[in-house]
Amino acid sequence: MEFLKTREVLKRLFILAVLIMAVIVNGKAFGADGIILERTAEWSYSDMGEVAPNWKNMEFDDSSWKKGKSPLGYGDDVSETDPSIPVGTVVGYGKADEKYMTTYFRKYVNIENRDGIKEVECFIHVDDGAVVYINGVEAFRKGVEDGEVKYTTVGKFKPKEESFKIPASLFKTGKNLIAAEVHQDGPNSSDLWFELGIKVPGTAEVKKTEGKANEVVKTEEPKIEKVSKITITFTGDTKTTKGFTWYTSQNSKKSDLQVVEKTGNTIDFSKATKFRGYTTISTNAKNEYLHKVEATGLKAGTTYFFRAGDSVQNLWSEIGSFKTAGGNKKFTFIDIADTQAKSEDEAILSAQTLAKSIETITDAEFIIHNGDIVDTGMSEIQWDWVLNNSGKTLLNMTIAPVAGNHEEDKESFAEHFNLKEVAGTDTKTGVYYSYDYGNAHFIMLNTNEDSKEFNNFNIEQIDWMKKDAAEAKKRGAKWIIVTMHKGPYTTSNHAVDPDIMGENGVRTKVVPLLNQIGADLVFQGHDHIYARTKVIKDGKAVKATKITELVNGVKTEYTVNPDGTIYLIPSTGGPKVYYKNKKIDSSYYDLFDIADEHHAAVYGADPKDSSRPLRGQIQNFTGITIDGDKLTAVSYETDKDKNNGMPYIIDSFGIIKKSKK
Repeated sequence: MEFLKTREVLKRLFILAVLIMAVIVNGKAFGADGIILERTAEWSYSDMGEVAPNWKNMEFDDSSWKKGKSPLGYGDDVSETDPSIPVGTVVGYGKADEKYMTTYFRKYVNIENRDGIKEVECFIHVDDGAVVYINGVEAFRKGVEDGEVKYTTVGKFKPKEESFKIPASLFKTGKNLIAAEVHQDGPNSSDLWFELGIKVPGTAEVKKTEGKANEVVKTEEPKIEKVSKITITFTGDTKTTKGFTWYTSQNSKKSDLQVVEKTGNTIDFSKATKFRGYTTISTNAKNEYLHKVEATGLKAGTTYFFRAGDSVQNLWSEIGSFKTAGGNKKFTFIDIADTQAKSEDEAILSAQTLAKSIETITDAEFIIHNGDIVDTGMSEIQWDWVLNNSGKTLLNMTIAPVAGNHEEDKESFAEHFNLKEVAGTDTKTGVYYSYDYGNAHFIMLNTNEDSKEFNNFNIEQIDWMKKDAAEAKKRGAKWIIVTMHKGPYTTSNHAVDPDIMGENGVRTKVVPLLNQIGADLVFQGHDHIYARTKVIKDGKAVKATKITELVNGVKTEYTVNPDGTIYLIPSTGGPKVYYKNKKIDSSYYDLFDIADEHHAAVYGADPKDSSRPLRGQIQNFTGITIDGDKLTAVSYETDKDKNNGMPYIIDSFGIIKKSKK
């Protein structure tokens, strides 16, 4: 009996030992600690243009290729999705004005034993798109359409990063080859990033950040002991409502707003109208709360003081002010674009541009921002830089923004602005919305969406735009003004992007619709240069009657009753600027009244990027006044080496819509 018990114990111990060995073997079957490919691994790569067709096969000789640690890329010092990760190797790109469309990567990994594993987990961060092969067989592609892949194939992976699983059967015991081709969205792409990791599911991987990151990167999130990043926005009826957003540490849980009508020089918050909103944890700063409140029941054409914070803790912001829309036919606003900054010093420059804009255009009632407010939407510290350094401006000015491509992920745009998005829409990549102000209707579009029918838009947004414009006209709107980040008529790198001029591009598909809805003026961003079109109808410049008037001593040309739309890109309010596109068919510029070389070009190329003019030298903004049937736009420029760095006029134009008899 005792023998049988001993035998049973030994049997169980043997089974347990086998199981333990299986776990150990499987845990290390694909490499140390279950890691098949580290995200910081060294790769062989070719950054010299097109390579031989068999480059992804095991027998290909890559001994002449360069070697470098991942992440590999150019144009970014750190990861756009995780700024704590510096670029490991800077790869080449060819000519500054005609960069290589595809860069190639190869990496051998050794697998001791593939048995027992059905699938492996991949992480990829790629900009713009990639196709990955394992042992010569395509394993997956991200941002590259189905079909044959050529050197010239365009890539665009909007999420930029993703974790997913693939079959382990793609690998074999012994030597394996992982090959990847990274495709750009065009020969003028500003950056490239390639980072790939593969592991056994459930394996913990310690994130490595070998190398020195750019000095501006801070991995720790800021401690907030005050109300910060305040924005004031339109949330519906511009005469009676206002939206507010701010951030605090998680010590402040209440979202309280106190509003006092301006009746004199004294402010008594004991008599304030009180509003309470909601509080939630920030998506991209887990140690912060974001707060949103809507003030309702306000008086039209009235100035108010406010403070935002937590009444329980008696934690309040500085006192700010705002004005509701009135019934006057005349009002003024500012248009600005691309304040994005890679450092706090650059964000201070952008903040100075915003401050100069309201100092110059003293009667402005709100600011329209055409997108790319920050450089990396998921980096909360960049929002700290831009919004806090612009605090004095934004504490006293309503802003009406649209999302740029740098704010397309993880609710990074929507969380910072209290906007009345269209019911049922996904706000992950941005928000589309509209509002009336005076006799004008403003349509704010989100160009971070995609569909089979339209690049940069889904069909729901397009249908909404048409319906929204029609309803506005029924209400009596005299002006239809549209804002979009990726516009159809610009004059630099992005003018030839496939999502702009392709079969389903914005210029091809959306321009006719903008004419159809009766858009008078379209504000654009993205291309970092100043340009203004003639009147455009169905993709062509049409004849227009013009008259000239003096506006504050400046000759201003007005287009009378235009049968079409004028497109304006106000250049950039931040540091990054682009050269004029010299490769596009010259007839394209016949569509423009203003299509000059960027004024920063006279200062030469930027030392860090020869494909662009000197960074941080020149900024721009535009002031627009609508007075009944007349719209007047005056564009300004600041150059730190001219006019003591103060704004001066570079363009003035207008539209007159006379009633037809």
